[in-house]
Amino acid sequence: MNLLTNLREILVNLTTGFLAVILVILPREYVKAYTITKLGDQTPKKLGRLSLNPFVHLDPIGTISFILFNFGWSRPVPTIPLKSSKLKKSLLITSIIGPVFGIILFVIYGIITRNIDNRYLFLIFYKATKWSLTYAIFSMLPIPPLDGSRFLSAFLPGEYIEWYVKYEVYGILFMLALLFIWILPLVMSPFVAFIENLTNFIINGGG
Repeated sequence: MNLLTNLREILVNLTTGFLAVILVILPREYVKAYTITKLGDQTPKKLGRLSLNPFVHLDPIGTISFILFNFGWSRPVPTIPLKSSKLKKSLLITSIIGPVFGIILFVIYGIITRNIDNRYLFLIFYKATKWSLTYAIFSMLPIPPLDGSRFLSAFLPGEYIEWYVKYEVYGILFMLALLFIWILPLVMSPFVAFIENLTNFIINGGG
């Protein structure tokens, strides 16, 4: 009986976690792709990222990381900022839109969660609430292709920006290496704990 109970809880954790990741990633990445397109770079649209299909935005390892470590990431929205007429302004806007929208989602999902009685819906929106803020903070790390790296690149001399963008793929490998040797979970641990406490505070109405 205990085995069946444990398996059931594992399944609940996986399914609610996966659905929560979709709630975190889909609106954020769509808004980001839309913003990049409006700034004059049609790359997201051409590559199918201006889409409400969650599976074009989800990163498999980032999704698993959300469920296991309470932080994670999505597939980076493809952009070639050099195609924008106002390069540095474009980099700044596209780097802050994700974290800002993540904070907005944190507030919206927190309010929704306070009014949910169903256990499974509560778990989905509770996780989506805290992960929205966790991702907002995590994405500001200056590791390519996270938003923090693009924010940093906006202040680089123009001749270095193309080089920085070109080699951001190595940042992904570096981030994965940090995850697998447990450095990223250690770095994020105090942020995750703080955000969980803050989420509980908001959901409980400050009580």
